[in-house]
Formats: sequence, C-alpha cells, structure tokens
Amino acid sequence: MASLTDGSLPLVSARKTDNGYKQFVEPNHKRIFEGNIITLNNDGDGGAGIAYYQPHRMALDSHVTALIPKQNLSRFQLLFVAMCITKQRERFGHGYSINASRIRTFKYMLPVTANGTPDWQFMENYMRQKEQQILKPTIDKLCKQLIYNQIGGGDATSSTTNGKRLILPMFSPTFNVANASKKLTIQKAIFRMCPQRRNPMVSMALLETQAA
Repeated sequence: MASLTDGSLPLVSARKTDNGYKQFVEPNHKRIFEGNIITLNNDGDGGAGIAYYQPHRMALDSHVTALIPKQNLSRFQLLFVAMCITKQRERFGHGYSINASRIRTFKYMLPVTANGTPDWQFMENYMRQKEQQILKPTIDKLCKQLIYNQIGGGDATSSTTNGKRLILPMFSPTFNVANASKKLTIQKAIFRMCPQRRNPMVSMALLETQAA
C-alpha cells in the first residue's frame, strides 16, 4: 500500500461499504482485473464474506479475492450470485477468514431449472425487478423536478402554487413612462394557470410588451 500513488484506477479492499472502494490509484505493479466480475472480502472488521459485483476494471488489495466467472454472465446474474454469497457472511470474520482452501469448499445455493442446472433467466429477471423497485423513487423525484423546471423556468425562478394561480417570483424590468430619466423599475409578474403550458420566458416577454 505504501508504494501506491493516487490515480484513476479503483482499488477494492475488504470494506463493508462503497462496493469495497478504498481509493483511486495508479496501476504501478499491481495486477489489473477487468470488470464484470465478483470480488469477495477475505476478512476485515465487519466486511468479511461480503461479495460485490464490480462493473469496471480495478486493482485489489491482499484481503480481497477475485471471482471470475467461467461463462459469460450478465450484470444482473452476477449481482444475484454476489447476493447469495453475501448471505453467508456470518460464517467469516477475523478469527475465521476466507483463504484458498476454504473458498474451494465454499457452497452457496442458487435457483435451478427442472433439469437441475442454474436458472440464470430467473436470476436475471429477479434482479432487474429489484433494480426497478429501488430506482423508482429516484426516477419519480427526477421526473417531478423536470416538470417543475419546465413550468417554473428552472433555477431562474422558484414557483409556488396559491389556489388556482401559479406565482412566479420573477421580476421583469419595465420602463416607467412617468420617469423622465427612463429609469428601470421592477414589476412582480403573476400568471394564472391555464391548460396549455407556456414557457415562462415567453410569458414575461408578452408582459413587458403590454407594459410598454
């Protein structure tokens, strides 16, 4: 670890959070692993036995084992396998770490088809469904934010609803005809809600034209 320098390559360690990422380093003389594999924490304080799916190329520290699939598996299938491995994490710790001999006898359960082979399609469908359930609240929040930005003009304004009105605290500069110096004054713009959506900037331009 002392010979590593900061860089852009993820270094995976036996952490129990952040997918095991410890820091970003230069390759130096460490072996580089390509993505779409599983990493398994050999030991660590609370991290022993945790398996992570790794999508990107990375380097590993000495407390992590790389599990490279012998056949082409998708991200969702590897996520399912990693979950099944992690379910047995209570067996391992500082006093009982994962080593080469123990990992060769390590067994975990997978769903199977009628002929006894792993049901990869079920694993794929299950993890896709779980991902959508986890992402749905975030997607809904982003959609609402996009709608808000479209109606309220984004960061330029902040809008609040008041009964049947949409009040935009955007101030439009208009010329005060009574002022001989043509000094700019400020006028607060209030628009009524209408079924047809209108760009706030267009509405402001119409208001300025009427005021002139």
